[in-house]
Amino acid sequence: MPLFPAEAVSPADAPARMRLTRELGTRRLLTVFVALLAIWYVAGQIQDHFLLSRHWPPLQPDLNGLTVVGALNPHTDYDRNFFKIFTENTASRVCLTEYGWNSIFDPRNGPMCSPQVAGAIKAALQVNDRAGYAMLAPYIRAAVRFLGGDKNAFKEIRPDQLITVPPDREGGKPKTMTLAALIKTYSGNGGSGMMASTEEESNQSASGRSVEDVITLTPEVAAETLPVVLTGRMFTSAQLEEQPPTLLVGPSYTVSLHLTPEGRSRFFQWSHAHRGENLLFILKGTVVAAGYIRDVLDTNEWDLTNIRDKEAAQSLVDYVNSQH
Repeated sequence: MPLFPAEAVSPADAPARMRLTRELGTRRLLTVFVALLAIWYVAGQIQDHFLLSRHWPPLQPDLNGLTVVGALNPHTDYDRNFFKIFTENTASRVCLTEYGWNSIFDPRNGPMCSPQVAGAIKAALQVNDRAGYAMLAPYIRAAVRFLGGDKNAFKEIRPDQLITVPPDREGGKPKTMTLAALIKTYSGNGGSGMMASTEEESNQSASGRSVEDVITLTPEVAAETLPVVLTGRMFTSAQLEEQPPTLLVGPSYTVSLHLTPEGRSRFFQWSHAHRGENLLFILKGTVVAAGYIRDVLDTNEWDLTNIRDKEAAQSLVDYVNSQH
């Protein structure tokens, strides 16, 4: 007889013991999985906090590549926007509005914003648009700063400020002159330079509705003067998806853009401060798309929807993918 007799085990208890062992193993695995998931989530939140709160230096436009600029046109105050986006057929453009022009060239902003200066720039835009846009550029930059809260932005424009006028033909040499010299050159040909009010009867369309007098900014001027939100290096890849036509309109296209961590951070910060505004995608001197910020976006992927120009959408996708 053994010293310690083995405990009798009923065959009926074996399945229960095996089931308990399996359940304990499963619980341990679930516990480990939940713990790892919690660690991953907390680590991600900490990383996102530092990434999204980081202060980034201002971006310079990439005139030979992709530049995304903000239009600073909140739709909640549409009639008081300095800039507006217009889309005709499949093309988008950004314009300086009457309100923006008249707000810039207000004598209260300083002597360099007088009606006489406005008239000279307006004349230059009609006679030699390269000179006109070059003269207008520092005022657009000042307007961006003014909208950002710098109330003295226009007062810092100086008559001795050097302005480079691009050549009027390929192979020509740019000309550098002071702003005062350019103003003198084109003075006396543009009247007061103040745009007509939209309420004036003389500025009406055939339908009788008031037509706003705007100045279309070239893509190059827009890229150089409006705030740069993103550049091509902020994207890792892109895809194009075609949406089928409807009874009323033809096919549209969606471009899915994948952001780098820096791009995600910059876009989150911009969308947080500029919800309800437009963005303009400028690729090698051509506006290829316009986006609208509906919500604050904290995401690695960003979809541009309802693009009508397939060629422009494809060029955007091809450029982003060619950079990586």
